[in-house]
Amino acid sequence: MEEGMKEELINAQEPCREAEDFCGSLKEQEPCRKSEGFCANPGGDKPETGSPGIDTAESAQEKVPEREVCPQSLLEMIAAAFPGKRQDIRSYSALSLAYIGDVVYDLVIRTMVVSQANRPVNDLHRITVRYVSANAQSKIVQTLLDSLTEEEQSVYRRGKNAKPHTTAKNASLSDYLKATGFEAVLGYLYLTDQMERLLHLVKTGISLAGL
Repeated sequence: MEEGMKEELINAQEPCREAEDFCGSLKEQEPCRKSEGFCANPGGDKPETGSPGIDTAESAQEKVPEREVCPQSLLEMIAAAFPGKRQDIRSYSALSLAYIGDVVYDLVIRTMVVSQANRPVNDLHRITVRYVSANAQSKIVQTLLDSLTEEEQSVYRRGKNAKPHTTAKNASLSDYLKATGFEAVLGYLYLTDQMERLLHLVKTGISLAGL
């Protein structure tokens, strides 16, 4: 008789234990949910602080400043800072795309190199050249050709077949033209605000090229 009563007591407590476990898991996930919701619902419901219905000066100071929009991309921030007429990306020449793509690629590589360690500038330059030379870019883009989209391949061919006004001193004309095509693809991705795709190609290409 006593054993039966114990089993009934345990079964009665089980839902409470499950509820506690469920609430505990929600508490662990709460910071992530708040972080995601911050940008997913800008200006939406705010987390409650202090006692319900009471807005003290102390709780008001602890509130996170309200933000109207999520952080913009670098391209959007530059466009907002320098407003004006924007040209259709499809009208850009391959060399114009390569012109901006060269700078974007250089910024990505320099950011990567500097973030690895604080080194003398000469060392930073030496490491950077390993990735940004025409020879390196030629190797990178050749490993990526099969994974480029149809549009990216079209931009690459335009850049590769363009007639640049200058050539690299320490690279063959073939490598220089392939590097120009690669930079044109990066310029196209940057100006169409596809930085995630750009970074994926750069990272994958460097890995596949063994640099």
